[in-house]
Amino acid sequence: MDPVGELVAAAVVDQRAWRSEGDTAPDGIYLTGQPGPAQPFVLFRAWKVPVGFVREEVRLFGPSGRMVWRWGPEVRRMAGMFDLTTEVDTVDDAVFDETGTFVASFILDEQIVGEIEVPVYVQAAPEKLAKDVEEGFRKSDVIWIGAEIGRRRRTVPAWFAYKNGKLYALSQREPGPQEQTIPGVAEGAKEFVIVTRRKGRDTSLDTFSASGRTLEGHEWEAAAALLVDRRRSRVGPPADSLQRWRGTCDIVELTPNVPATV
Repeated sequence: MDPVGELVAAAVVDQRAWRSEGDTAPDGIYLTGQPGPAQPFVLFRAWKVPVGFVREEVRLFGPSGRMVWRWGPEVRRMAGMFDLTTEVDTVDDAVFDETGTFVASFILDEQIVGEIEVPVYVQAAPEKLAKDVEEGFRKSDVIWIGAEIGRRRRTVPAWFAYKNGKLYALSQREPGPQEQTIPGVAEGAKEFVIVTRRKGRDTSLDTFSASGRTLEGHEWEAAAALLVDRRRSRVGPPADSLQRWRGTCDIVELTPNVPATV
């Protein structure tokens, strides 16, 4: 099969690095957790392809060999072999469940034209968030937490605990009157949405995404001890609540995708 064209240059770059260094920035994608959403990143391609329309696609394969993320296919018009066709797209909704060295395949009309290696990192979560976000947590007993289920966003009011830049929330596996059930936890969602509220008012203070993971073992116990002190309507001693939660409730740790404090 004759090649569709030539990939002269390509890059997969964190948006912050792209803004400061452009196409000379080092390749790299940064996640807010594993699994978790990626910080916005840029797909840069420079093509030499005959004049006409092609279907362009980018696939990212993780260290396991599995395709973890896919962009496109998108129909693009190429300027010709004597002109460089440059494409730049920003991605702000990708979610990854692997880290390490990925292979990015650049595809035209279902033909792999070029490949590069792209490192995917977990960005260390800050222990303190922006002051306005932390103030929203301190002034709220309840925030709204949820996820996209079947392409529909579902959130519920949820009590929570906040410590060192992370939120902890209890989710009862079988919905019932005893405790809240947070959409997305039972479904294994990797990304959640959080809405903070002004105390005593209906207007939202902020809405942002958060990577989530379900805790187990000693991490579950440590988070449960933190949460039991926050349970406003608790009946009986803390030990009774902890005993009831074991085996019936999950605890999700949420890392908000918001700037650190300055």
